[in-house]
Amino acid sequence: MELKKGQIIYINSEKYKVINMINFSEKNWQWQEYEIVNEFNQHKWLEIEEDENKQLEYCLYDYYNAKIDTNLGEIYGNDYTKYKLYEKGRAIVIDYFGNADVDKYESCDYITYISEDQNTVISVENWSGEIETTIGRYISPDKIKITDQIEQNTMYQNTETLLNINNVIRNVTIFLIVLTFLIPFIGLIKGLFVNKSIEKYINKNTSKYTYVTSITNNTNKEKAKVYKSSFISIDETVKDIIDGVPEGITKTSDIDKTTEDDGIGLQTKNEYAYIYKELDGIYVQISTKKYLNNSGTMYHSRHYYNYYRSYTNPISSTVYDNYAYSARQSSINSRTSSGGGTSAGK
Repeated sequence: MELKKGQIIYINSEKYKVINMINFSEKNWQWQEYEIVNEFNQHKWLEIEEDENKQLEYCLYDYYNAKIDTNLGEIYGNDYTKYKLYEKGRAIVIDYFGNADVDKYESCDYITYISEDQNTVISVENWSGEIETTIGRYISPDKIKITDQIEQNTMYQNTETLLNINNVIRNVTIFLIVLTFLIPFIGLIKGLFVNKSIEKYINKNTSKYTYVTSITNNTNKEKAKVYKSSFISIDETVKDIIDGVPEGITKTSDIDKTTEDDGIGLQTKNEYAYIYKELDGIYVQISTKKYLNNSGTMYHSRHYYNYYRSYTNPISSTVYDNYAYSARQSSINSRTSSGGGTSAGK
């Protein structure tokens, strides 16, 4: 059985609409994962597959914020529930619809753990280094009602498409006009190509930063990436990032000015980075600002409160504001001086 895009279903009497689907295959086995959304814009995933007796099984998943060591045969959940290894393998995408972030014939490694009461499962999918972890509960077929009703937001989709086209035309026109005036000013033109992205800087400096995982929020699947710093302190890491993108940093924040252990926030025009300390080292979580505005989560939950406060209610850090100002002025002076150019890694 396959559901359609826009199809209305009810789970435990709660209304959901199907928005995306991925059809997986492994050897002779197939199953579907549907992204569904309720009237409160809460996103979940419904997995449907046939068991050995050709009976349909339903499992409803939510995003799960936990780091799982997939080398273990037994794990414990956030509520200390014990889970045992259930199954693992490599699944191939044979079909999909909607805005699912996959390509046909793309594959992922998966591993599933099941609770002792056989009712709850934890699933870990590895998409070429991007880890997605979810937790699900089996749903009795009598708790699911699948209707023939299809809801398509055709007018909204068409309007959105027209708006996007108009925005592109407008932006290209503005860019051409601005570019015409900038041509005589070589220094300013060079400034357009200065890296102002924290994520790009970190990705280029793998000797300093090691990718750990990606976290997807529950609203619009925006992702945050988490890296581990090779520096031994928050201060060294923050200053290195500022030095790497001096003309990109627009704001720094420090909630607790008496200690930096609760983390430092850095913002660019489109990004937010939070640098914080754990027992095993310094971590950097980077995301677009859309991620924070749409139920984004924190890699280490104990930092959640200060992570959000430093973005939504920031207290400027005088030390790092001054450091960023000096670094920015040095970069601009270097770029606009005779010969121009930027330092290595920019």
